[in-house]
Amino acid sequence: MIMQTLLAVAATAGLVSAACSNPRIRMEWHDMSPDQKAAYVRATVALASRPVSGQYDDPTRMAWHDFVQTHSRNAYWAHGNAQFYPYHRAMMWQFENALISTGEWPSSMGVPYFDWSAMSQNWWTSDIFSDQYFGSATSKDKDGCVLTGAFAKGKYKVADDPEGSRGITTGDLTCLRRNARSGAVLPDATEITRGLAPNTYTEFTGYNLDNGNYHASGHVTIGGDGGDLSNPSISPNDPLFYLHHGFVDKYWWRWQQQCQAFKYDYEGRLKSADDPMSHGSDQASKDLYVNSYPFIVADLLESEGDTLCYRYSQSKGDVTPQAVSCPAFTTTSAVPKPTTSRDPSDTNTDRPTETSGRTSVPVRPTVAANSLDDNWLNVALVRMIEKKKVVWKVGGASDDGQVSIQDIPTAGGDIVVFGRDELESFSDAETTTDAEAATETEFASRTGTATGTLTATATATAVATEPAAKPNHLYVETRNADNSTTISYTNFHKTIEVPAEYEIVAVYLSSVTAQLPGGPLKRFFPAMPVIEYVPNPEAPQEVVAGSHPCHLAYPDPITCEYAEAMNMSCDMVTSKHALLKMRIDEFNAANCQNGTSPSSLVNHGWSAM
Repeated sequence: MIMQTLLAVAATAGLVSAACSNPRIRMEWHDMSPDQKAAYVRATVALASRPVSGQYDDPTRMAWHDFVQTHSRNAYWAHGNAQFYPYHRAMMWQFENALISTGEWPSSMGVPYFDWSAMSQNWWTSDIFSDQYFGSATSKDKDGCVLTGAFAKGKYKVADDPEGSRGITTGDLTCLRRNARSGAVLPDATEITRGLAPNTYTEFTGYNLDNGNYHASGHVTIGGDGGDLSNPSISPNDPLFYLHHGFVDKYWWRWQQQCQAFKYDYEGRLKSADDPMSHGSDQASKDLYVNSYPFIVADLLESEGDTLCYRYSQSKGDVTPQAVSCPAFTTTSAVPKPTTSRDPSDTNTDRPTETSGRTSVPVRPTVAANSLDDNWLNVALVRMIEKKKVVWKVGGASDDGQVSIQDIPTAGGDIVVFGRDELESFSDAETTTDAEAATETEFASRTGTATGTLTATATATAVATEPAAKPNHLYVETRNADNSTTISYTNFHKTIEVPAEYEIVAVYLSSVTAQLPGGPLKRFFPAMPVIEYVPNPEAPQEVVAGSHPCHLAYPDPITCEYAEAMNMSCDMVTSKHALLKMRIDEFNAANCQNGTSPSSLVNHGWSAM
């Protein structure tokens, strides 16, 4: 009754548009009929055959490679910040309309999605990877080319790459590359559902792009070493990009459906004030345009509103989340009238890489306590933009799945984005084991979770012996006798030491970003004890995917070498993986007695591998 009342009020205020009376249904791939799957493949092939239009406003003229190229040029702005979800929602909407315009895809249907969280233990067995559809997950080609399916070598050529973002200089330069590590599991539905618990958009993005990081895991694991899907710039070369990002958009959509207020909650920070759509501020706003496409963020918050008109089907990975406490919703919380303008004739919002390749922020920002800290991704994208490519060997590097720094060449390859380290102000309400509760409580107390605004209370211009602390502020910045800087958090018993000569760019609850003059950004962290994995005596150890009908295997860990290369905290990455393993142990210890995961192979016609 309450929800009906809210919807009625929203409709009265013009927030629910009568124009969307018959929304398209976006179906999970495995719930579609063979005829529907075949039609979708035909539509993608038809779109891939169109000539590049060089514009992004009219989807009926856009070609497959238009989507690839504008995503590549705007990757720096569209990832790792508040714009991530609305940017890719705009992209999916334009892509959906482009597919319909080919005449091969019905206007009543939305683009399908791949809920791989429901088959995390054997995702590579999906018929998506059959010769009939999009070809094998792995490759026997010496260059990693896809050899079967509608986008096979000889049938399809990847988009031109004038900026060199693909980073491939040898072998076949035109084929689609995919070389998934089919033995590596993906995050399970029971795990990623935890990320639906936050009560604000900034907490939602912070948790899911930092701790859960399901989005990057899908790219990396399915794309594989040197695969197009693993590259954060040119990943739309692979048709699996849209099946994956349909799932990513559904995840945001699921979070929004929990509360009316969530549908209109959008805040946080952009990559920087240099964003071509930012009008000189790094603060995210509903009335700003997203890069590439002719929509302001407000247009993209409601999937059944004035601009968009679609909804998602239920899929097997839709595990019921913990109940949330919905914030109060008023009409003033909803979509604002735009206060910015965009020249309608300016259909190309791409910017040259020289503009987007910033490595410094001229003015230190004031950072909200739950803001998204994205400098780890900035490192990868700046390397990409500056053409300092790195191939990250994620999976398959060694028998144990560990990623060694020796496996990372210094040039000539793709960028793979995998994982971040911020805890953010997220409270885990799910039931935990005693051991996990103790370690997670300690972890949270060490890293700090609070609300408020971090504001420097004292910056000494000369040698300081005692900081001049002020009440109601969260940290004090002190210049020491050796020219190093100490950040002392007033609400938590922790400090971060920044070496001499480094200029502080931003202070966050869990890290400080700084740089040497003219150098790259570097992150510094508080010293903290690493949480050690505590085996559960009731749980099987080192489960192999497919070896048991309900047990789940551990996802591959991230090594300290990899974490440090990506400007992440080794201690935090190690601790988060230990906590993840303990949660999986708790699940496995139940031995199917308390229910199964959607990915449990007993639900997929299990047979021992």
